[in-house]
Formats: sequence, structure tokens, C-alpha cells
Amino acid sequence: MTNEPLLAFIDEAGDRGYRKKSSEYFAMAAVIFPASMQQKIKDLITMIKSKHDIPLKTPLHWRKHCRLHETRKYISGELAKLEGLSVIYVISDKKTMPEDQEKFYNIVAAYTLERILKYAEDRNKKVSVKYGHVKGFNSQSTLDYFQNKIWRLGNYNYLTEQPKWIGADTNSGIQLADQYAGILWAAMIADKYGNYEPMYLETIKHQIRKSKQGKISGYGIKAISADSNPKSFKWWIKGWN
Repeated sequence: MTNEPLLAFIDEAGDRGYRKKSSEYFAMAAVIFPASMQQKIKDLITMIKSKHDIPLKTPLHWRKHCRLHETRKYISGELAKLEGLSVIYVISDKKTMPEDQEKFYNIVAAYTLERILKYAEDRNKKVSVKYGHVKGFNSQSTLDYFQNKIWRLGNYNYLTEQPKWIGADTNSGIQLADQYAGILWAAMIADKYGNYEPMYLETIKHQIRKSKQGKISGYGIKAISADSNPKSFKWWIKGWN
């Protein structure tokens, strides 16, 4: 393996609830980049906060700080300039998922880890994996789930250590993943008029993991749904494969 490890940070979009106002989907966004890019990521998050008068100690959140189109356009444009960074999305249609929230979370987290490990294996690099902390959640149950033989699909030798769960407060990687999760959510969820906003997702398309043939479906965007095909989602962007 080559020496420089990869860093992978993961954040969520949507919720795992089944109440009337709960989201139809639950997704995870993973950003992966070489360890040498860490300072560049920190500097970018700091610049975005400074430009939008967000206190530096306040975590950057898409839903809280990026409500305006001008802000979203600016941030997605800045993120698109990051070279050497890749994005992986795993989206679950909750109609096909168990109502047990712990099991639900574990399934999506496992699919996300599997995709990250395949990415690391393709590049023959080890990877450090960190998920955004979930309040009141037992991460040990997720680690136990990862060890289940059913989920030993990826090569765990590519992990630098066991995956961890960390807060966004002092971690720019999780804050970055939050922005990419927000970009996906803007494309997926219709406004009150039934319109979708794919513009931000199209801006970062070149960063989404693809097959050698340039295919995004099943590679950079994985669906956990009735047919396991993200192209069947009504928000799928026309012309994407």
C-alpha cells in the first residue's frame, strides 16, 4: 500500500423516524481525501464561516447556515474546486427499511463503510473512517454489526483503525460532509411546489465516485430501495448514468 492514508468523514441527511412529518429518505454522505488535504479543508471551512459571519467555534451546518440560494451556490462552487476529494452517497428509501432505528442506522452505515473500503482498495491506500456523532446512539452496536459476516464485503485490512464517531464541533471533516449531505438533500427533496434543486449536486458531479466507465449509479450513489437503482428515484438528474 502507498504510505499516505485517506481520511473519510460521514454525515447524515434526513431522519430515521417514521412519524407523519418524517423524511421519506435517509442518506449518508461520505467525503474522502488524502490526509495531506486536511489543512486545506480546515482553511476552506474557516473561510466560509468568515465570509458568512459564522463564529469559528460554531459548526457549519447546511440546514442552519445555508438556507439562501446565493449561499448554497457559493459554497457548492467552492467545494467543487477541491481537487483530490471524492464523494459517496448512500440513500435509503425508508419504505424498504426496518422500523427498528438502530438496525436501520446500522444497515446504512454498513453500506457506506463498504463503499469507502472499495474506494480505498481501488487506490491501494489505508483509510481512517469517522462518522458524525449521533446523540444518544450506541456506536458499539454499529461496530458489532460491521463485524457480522454478512457485512464483511469490503477488505477491513484497509482500515487504519476501527471506525469512530466524533462531533462536528471541532472537526472540519464532519462539517465538510454536512455540506455535501445538504447538497444531496436539496436535489432529493421537493419544495412546496414540487420542484427539485439539482444545481448544487450538478456542480460537484465531477467529485462523485464513478466506475471506470463513468457510471455514478451504484458507485458514487448507492440506493437501498426496492430495486436498488437510484435512477428510479423521481429526483434523479436527467442524463446521469
